[in-house]
Amino acid sequence: MKLLFVTQVLDRDDAVLGFVMRWVQGLAGQVESLRVLALEVGNVEGLPGNVDVREIGRRGYVRRFLRYRRYLRESFRSGPNGGFDGLLTHMVPRYSTLAAGPAAKAMGGKGAAHFLWYTHKGVDRRLLSALEVVDGAFTASDLSLRVDTPKKIVTGHGIDLDHFDVPPVGEFEDGRIQLLSVGRLTPAKDPLTTLEAVSHLRDEGLDVRLTWAGSPLARGDDDYEAMVHRAVSGRDLDGVVEFVGAVPYPRIPQMFGAADLFVNASRTGSVDKVVLESMAARRPFVSCNESIPPVLAADSELATRAGDYAFQSGDSISLASALRVWIDRSADDRRASGERLREIVARHHEVDALMARIVRRMEER
Repeated sequence: MKLLFVTQVLDRDDAVLGFVMRWVQGLAGQVESLRVLALEVGNVEGLPGNVDVREIGRRGYVRRFLRYRRYLRESFRSGPNGGFDGLLTHMVPRYSTLAAGPAAKAMGGKGAAHFLWYTHKGVDRRLLSALEVVDGAFTASDLSLRVDTPKKIVTGHGIDLDHFDVPPVGEFEDGRIQLLSVGRLTPAKDPLTTLEAVSHLRDEGLDVRLTWAGSPLARGDDDYEAMVHRAVSGRDLDGVVEFVGAVPYPRIPQMFGAADLFVNASRTGSVDKVVLESMAARRPFVSCNESIPPVLAADSELATRAGDYAFQSGDSISLASALRVWIDRSADDRRASGERLREIVARHHEVDALMARIVRRMEER
């Protein structure tokens, strides 16, 4: 297969989409050639030899649209620079809607295999329109694509195990318990509940610290960020909670390596990729996400203790209690749990295995 892959950003240093570079490497190993169309291109060190890249650019709506259409026509027509017979769009349904016409005319009118990858709780007109024109929609879990359609293909996530291969947890250093959260500073990630839980644990005499990696999502989130910072001061957590902002993807593993426990207060409901990354990094975690028990069900022992990884959404007392369970456990127990968590990711959510599943399904269209 000659595959055209459309994404927002191709930059291994990007704080949010840095993992896409690893997807490209994995896809390249499954196809004859791969072309990436991206709005923005940055550091692409390590790009395989059978991959070429076209940057669409973000400036000018009309110019952006015309460049995208030109690259699509170039890719789908016959000739040395074309002949692509597969199209995979990443996370933006509009990419598929705009590409539907050129993709349908590919291969002498036979049409290219056209698939979308989508993992988000949001359902809008653009997503529904894209689902009408694609052959299928890949998603990480049933709740990651909340549309009842026969085109839904649940595949699991794709996590780079080598990237997150950090040493297991040890004893708490000098009695200090280091928590980590990774996510944008938005209400959906609910940092306020996490702050309140830290405050509760410190009131119990525990030296709990929190590092939060992530920045606001949009301009309107700046006010929310300011409110979060006021909450830190209001709970006397200055010097206890550290906001490090957006962290380049290559540096995320060392953030996990410095943490004892991972906290995920996200209210999305679907499998949050960052939880799987914490599992790959051998970090025990707690989450309010209802999709976590099915993930843990892959390990019979962890499945019986799924409640140890859970707390009630928006309930800081519940979160503090869940963290206390792990704090009271021995380092050996936390290490053993971390290894079992990593094994789940290796068996069901490894990136190269996901890329192989995606390409195989596209070829079967």
